[in-house]
Amino acid sequence: MAFSFVLHSHLPYCRGAGRWPHGEEWLHEAILGTYVPLLVLLFDLRRDGVPFQISVGITPILLEQLADPDIDRRFLEYVDDQIGRAEADTSRFAEEGSASRAALASFYVDSYRTARDNYRRRFSRDLAGAFADLHRTGHVDVLTSAATHGYLPLLDAASVEAQLRIGRSSTRRLLGVDATGVWLPECAYAPGLERRLEAHGLTHFFTDAKLVVDTASEMPAPRPEWDRSGAGLSLPLAKTGAELLEPYYVGDSSVAAVARHQAVSGQVWSAAIGYPGDPFYREFHRKDDQTGIRYWRVTDTAAGLGDKAEYSVGAAAGRVRAHAEHFLDLVAAELDAYRAATGREGLLAATFDSELFGHWWFEGIDWLGLVLRGAADRGIASTSVAAYLERRPPNERIALREGSWGKQNDHSTWLNADTRWMWDELAARAERLSTLRSSPPSDPLRARAARQAVRELLLAQSSDWPFLATTGQAVDYAIERFRSHVQRFDRAAALAEIGSDDDEAELRTLERVDDPFPDADLSAFEAGASVATLGGRAR
Repeated sequence: MAFSFVLHSHLPYCRGAGRWPHGEEWLHEAILGTYVPLLVLLFDLRRDGVPFQISVGITPILLEQLADPDIDRRFLEYVDDQIGRAEADTSRFAEEGSASRAALASFYVDSYRTARDNYRRRFSRDLAGAFADLHRTGHVDVLTSAATHGYLPLLDAASVEAQLRIGRSSTRRLLGVDATGVWLPECAYAPGLERRLEAHGLTHFFTDAKLVVDTASEMPAPRPEWDRSGAGLSLPLAKTGAELLEPYYVGDSSVAAVARHQAVSGQVWSAAIGYPGDPFYREFHRKDDQTGIRYWRVTDTAAGLGDKAEYSVGAAAGRVRAHAEHFLDLVAAELDAYRAATGREGLLAATFDSELFGHWWFEGIDWLGLVLRGAADRGIASTSVAAYLERRPPNERIALREGSWGKQNDHSTWLNADTRWMWDELAARAERLSTLRSSPPSDPLRARAARQAVRELLLAQSSDWPFLATTGQAVDYAIERFRSHVQRFDRAAALAEIGSDDDEAELRTLERVDDPFPDADLSAFEAGASVATLGGRAR
């Protein structure tokens, strides 16, 4: 039996772009709540000799921020502030005679201090290096992604190429890893994308189950030159309603698609049936009105925030153990049923945003540890998808349906009446960059300005801005961030076209404000002829 946890780690570019409620504190909270505890868990499992493998995607733009010295410094300031707040609450609650809440505040003091110590000493303030270390020992298979989580099916062909090329380069530079798996931003796929992934040496990606189950049964015309797998084009086409426990080659490529198992994954993230909604788990949305620390439990998902009961660490721990056992029972039953029906060993992939664990679902890291330990005890092989495909490559092909994980499984969460203007703005800037690329500047300052224009366009292309605008989570912030990157692109492009040495100070300012992807340049947008069929097709 083979089971794979796939964690997708991503936050938009928020370096220096405000603090609470939107901005760099997004990242500080995720480091404290998710990335440090997750690494502690994985290092402990490795130390204890637990046999496990998981796949962890880390988007290049997140990696760039995790490696940024300014974010490192401000994160430690943030942790110290959280410790101070928890210490203040410990004293306040003790004075008020609330012993249980004072004890909970003291628990937070200890937790935050431990996280700070692990960050500084165990991981040497280098989270990217810690993930790379787990990859080297085979416990984590690192996945790459598009550079800034750009929504690939809606971008022009040259931008798709740049997002993939710069993304892989960033993963290689910061982790020393030539990733073979990729997390497509928003699980967004359009026919032809598999050929682009293949051209970059990528072997597999993850897709929403609906794009597999509802897939059409028609195959694209095979490419005569494709002959990598020996069996190659002779592999049969999977029928409509393909199994979710099988990987499939996509089209006529050697790139495999792996679907997330909705029922099993939904047991964790579903708002209706997911474990995080248990009454004894910590309530995410209610905070203390003085310090912002959380002291309440879910109680009832239908209850108002004012009706939440006090959180108990011990009571929550009991629920974690029960839910880990329930999850393992569910995984084993699914794999056993598949083997009984088909005679084959299936691959069950459960995919989640990493930030669910620890940050949104406070107890999630402990649950994950119990599941990985329990899987080893039960003989359920936890494997990375790359390792599974190496042992058992697909034996069928599929014509994957176009779409995403979003509403109605189409592109409408990102492209709609409220966001179309963003895509029009991006198309205009991509065209301007194309003109600049046709006659690249040789003057050193203007060449630097061109590289800055590349960075700004990539940052403007992030799928996060239209997503936040559509969902209403942070509309004004998303629009402001998008427009700021477009405006900085315009200024950098102008300097690349007509700039002089007198513009050095302005260019330095642009470079200080937005500085990821130091190796990005105009050549990244040069799409090869063999992969130039995708781009802008759904617009």
